[in-house]
Amino acid sequence: MTKLQPTRRCGISAPTLFAFLLTAVIAAFAAPSAQATLLEIELGGVNIGFDGDDIFDDGAFDPDTLNSVAFLVDGSMVGSVLTTDITLDLFIPDVPAIADTGAIVVSAPGGFFNLGLPGADFLDLDLGAATVTYIDLTTVQFSFGGSVAAIAGQSLPFGLVIGEPVSVSFSTQILPGTLVTAGGFVEEFSASGTGEIRGVPEPASIVLAAAGAFALAGIVWRRRRTS
Repeated sequence: MTKLQPTRRCGISAPTLFAFLLTAVIAAFAAPSAQATLLEIELGGVNIGFDGDDIFDDGAFDPDTLNSVAFLVDGSMVGSVLTTDITLDLFIPDVPAIADTGAIVVSAPGGFFNLGLPGADFLDLDLGAATVTYIDLTTVQFSFGGSVAAIAGQSLPFGLVIGEPVSVSFSTQILPGTLVTAGGFVEEFSASGTGEIRGVPEPASIVLAAAGAFALAGIVWRRRRTS
């Protein structure tokens, strides 16, 4: 009598499928993409001052404390929003005279935009010439600034690594009672608003983020299997 062999179940085991998907994701992120990937660092609670010559953070001799720092890759949040131990050390030198009716001026290069993060993490940027825009709407005034920056040093959280080119910007509203003008020019103000750093994430950090996400998914799957 012929002995029937056990029927072999077709399909791919979950661990094998997980490994296959992880490999595919890493390969996809490592390959050149038709759409450029963008790393954005959003800053909340940016406080700046202007003394007629320079723009600087509002922390006097110390970096100014920020309200929040968020990291996004192509618009998607990475990690959680940071709200403690975050600072900004900002300096834009030799800002030309700003007309009190509104103006766009270009500063000298040589400034810096240094972001302090929890633990030993940080991002130090050396600024090129910054474009500064001042808008006067009679009852409210705004100051905007932007510059291309070079990376002086970095250690970012969540496995991220930013690459050049990097741009920085701030969007602020002049605080009531701080604007001083004379002879048709702005002599002084304090302002508060938001800031942004934009750059290209290094491929290795994208792969690391993807691997971490899939590893977490694998842990969740195993826990469900054992529960």
